[in-house]
Amino acid sequence: MVTLLDIWRSPNREKMFYDTRFEEENRALAEQLLLSGRFKKVRFGLFADFVSEEEKVQFSALSCVLEDGSVKVVYRGTDESLAGWREDMDMAFTYPVPGQEYSSHYLELAAGLLDGPLDILGHSKGGNLAVYAAMNASDAVQARINTIYNMDGPGFKKGVCRMELFEKIEPKIRKFIPRSSMVGMILENYGGYRVVDSNTVGLLQHFPSSWMVEGTDFAYLEKVDEPQRIINDSVREWIDCLSEEERREFVDTLFEVLEASGVSDLVEFTQDYRGCISRMLAALQNQDPEKRRQAAGVIRRLFQISGQTFRSETLAWIQEKLEK
Repeated sequence: MVTLLDIWRSPNREKMFYDTRFEEENRALAEQLLLSGRFKKVRFGLFADFVSEEEKVQFSALSCVLEDGSVKVVYRGTDESLAGWREDMDMAFTYPVPGQEYSSHYLELAAGLLDGPLDILGHSKGGNLAVYAAMNASDAVQARINTIYNMDGPGFKKGVCRMELFEKIEPKIRKFIPRSSMVGMILENYGGYRVVDSNTVGLLQHFPSSWMVEGTDFAYLEKVDEPQRIINDSVREWIDCLSEEERREFVDTLFEVLEASGVSDLVEFTQDYRGCISRMLAALQNQDPEKRRQAAGVIRRLFQISGQTFRSETLAWIQEKLEK
């Protein structure tokens, strides 16, 4: 186990700032953590990081031991790799995806090596992995879990949240989403979550650095922003109306086109986005006509459902105002 100071003194320190898009923010955060009385004595270890295009998996986790002896098992969300984004979309028709299975194995390993009460947590896909790992943990490990923190993580394929395994650990889950959450509301979700205010807009609210705090807690709101709720309802209805085979074919086609850009992650994509888009458009033209037709039909259904949902929600809102 190492401290933040040990990590900062490492000759490999610069690897933490690989993503140039957020280099300035990440450096400032690292420096503040080093100065923090709360975090500078935390010990970190059991770091696991694995990406495989073949397995369509991106997995990363580490464990932290606090001064009081408690253990925090932390799962990372999606990184910039295409494999990570592919795995996210596979969740719409596959259960479990490889990353979920890795999260379960990792929790058992960490719990076997580290004593003390456990908290399981993660952001984005990491929040989903935290829930999956906890619900599939052995009885001995589940008995040590105090809380499962899901920070704007997506839900599960339909039916998972009604499984006995899930219902057993549901009381321990604490889910937090920003006021315009989309990632955290996609797929089938369980009921309880708290809405956090944010100082930015749209999908940028997914980054926890934008979440507002009051004292030692988040600044909470009563509900998700109404326009975003309508969008989320439309996306869920769209996914539900597609068969598993349609979902699979759509995702396969999408990533065939993305892979034609010749990059392996989104950082490379942003560095040459014009060339990448040109290669993607060429790949789209070379797709089998039937695949193109099916993909277009899937996208058309999304717009149809979105339009219908917007009209019905707007009429309901007007009716409510008239009645008042």
